[in-house]
Order: sequence, then C-alpha cells, then structure tokens
Amino acid sequence: MSDRLEREIEEILDKIEHFPTPESRRARARKRYFRRLGAAIGERQRALASQLGRISISQVLLISFLMILGSLFLRRALGPASTWILVAGVILFVTSFAIMVFSRGSGGGGGSNSSQRWRGREIQTGYPQDSPLARLRRWWDGRRARRR
Repeated sequence: MSDRLEREIEEILDKIEHFPTPESRRARARKRYFRRLGAAIGERQRALASQLGRISISQVLLISFLMILGSLFLRRALGPASTWILVAGVILFVTSFAIMVFSRGSGGGGGSNSSQRWRGREIQTGYPQDSPLARLRRWWDGRRARRR
C-alpha cells in the first residue's frame, strides 16, 4: 500500500516539474482564441449563405432593374455614386438574365419534360403533355372505334 502511495507522490512531483511555462500557456490561450474566432466567423458565413440562398434569380433581376431605374432618376441626389450604381445594376441585370435563360435546361426551370428517379427507375412527374397532332389522332381513333 505504501509502495503504491510513494509511486503516486513521485508521479505528481514529476508532473509539477513539467508544469507548462507562461509562454506555452499564452500560446495555448492564443490558439483557443483564434479557434473560437474562426468558429464564429464560419457560423456567420453559414448564416449569410443560407439567407442568400433564399433569394431567387427573378428577385435579383428585379433588384438590378430597380438599381438601374433608381440611379437614372436619382442622379442629382446620388452624385458620382449613381454612375457606379448604374454600372453595377447593368452587370447584375445581364448576369441574372443570362443565368435565368441558360439554366432552364439543366433542371433549374423544371418544365413538363422533367423526370425523377425512384428506386433506380425513371418516373414522370406531372401530367404528360401530348402534341396537338397526337391528341387529334387519339380523338380520331376513338371516333372510329365507336362507329364499329
């Protein structure tokens, strides 16, 4: 029993000899501070990204159009800033219009021809859209079947 107690006392005394220096404690506190700061910045970035994710392209298009109109009508009140707002509005308008036009085929616009997969098989969503010629043919075949 006393042998075990002596070993524990020696271990405690060895640990006291290897006590951290003030420099290492400051370095550890600095690391902890920067880790907390990075976590706070990351959390704010995630919150901002989720807020920006709620804005649709059509809303961006509307905002850019309002920026262009506002910079033209408020030219005297805004001064030289109106030119920069006009340029930013035009760039935003052209970019959002291009995204709106070119993203339709990639699933962003939906549409009647879009399909989804379920359990490895393709399923159609929505009602099938037949061409007018196919509907006319189906109507004609139905009339012929009734006559017989």
